[in-house]
Amino acid sequence: MKAYKFSINIFNFIIVLAILVWTLLPLAWIVLSSFKTVGAQFHQPPLWFGFKISLANYQNFFSNSTFVKSFMNSVIVTSGSVILSLLLGTPTAYALARFQFRQKSKILIFVLLSRMTPQIVLVVPFFFIARKLGISDTYLALIGMGSFLAIPFVIWMMRGFFIGIPVELEEAAMVDGCTRVNSIRRILLPLVAPGFAATTVLCSLLVWNEFLFALILSGSNTRTLPVLVNMFVSEKCIDWGTMSAAGVVTVLPLIVLGLLVQRDLVKGLTMGSIK
Repeated sequence: MKAYKFSINIFNFIIVLAILVWTLLPLAWIVLSSFKTVGAQFHQPPLWFGFKISLANYQNFFSNSTFVKSFMNSVIVTSGSVILSLLLGTPTAYALARFQFRQKSKILIFVLLSRMTPQIVLVVPFFFIARKLGISDTYLALIGMGSFLAIPFVIWMMRGFFIGIPVELEEAAMVDGCTRVNSIRRILLPLVAPGFAATTVLCSLLVWNEFLFALILSGSNTRTLPVLVNMFVSEKCIDWGTMSAAGVVTVLPLIVLGLLVQRDLVKGLTMGSIK
């Protein structure tokens, strides 16, 4: 029996290691490429070690006059989209988790289908709507776009967290004199705080990395970081080094955010896994 369990553990370790290598290898290559010179980037065979480290790619990227503006645009669009998505999606998720009404299952399917619709199908309608309303190249268009993408995700995520909290806790609070709003504010929301953290981080990832909608709806005033990274691809050449440095800089804020809420993020992602 011990030999069997040991073999299973070794097998699981190999599977997990293979998945990690498959996932992290491209990221490691991007980080290494950001520190390589042009000659080292195109060296054959590819160099993983033993090359001269250079910061020229990061200097080229940070010297770009639009970097700070694009970074602030990404922060504004992501923050606005996530806040608006939580404000609109959380009450909807609560209603779908706690109340019984007709067509509830159809509403859930509709919400899911709105998230599953290919983005390329929605780009043209979004573009014409923004153009008709005169909000192209504005934060309003980008925040509306980000909210549209994140609200279905918020509804499904928060609904699962609300279902995981026993309804008897709210009923007991209301028996003691609390209104439904007070029972939600004092009892339910503190219990689902880890769920809020997990949902916030995942929605931030979704909006921060959005490229297609941002490319179509943004302009010189509202260009976000993913769109800025694409500027290093031209008809004549692709600046792989600077583009790799831009990719690393774009990912860093999300890594910092994940580390800051790591404890609540883990709790939120594992809520309801143990009964």
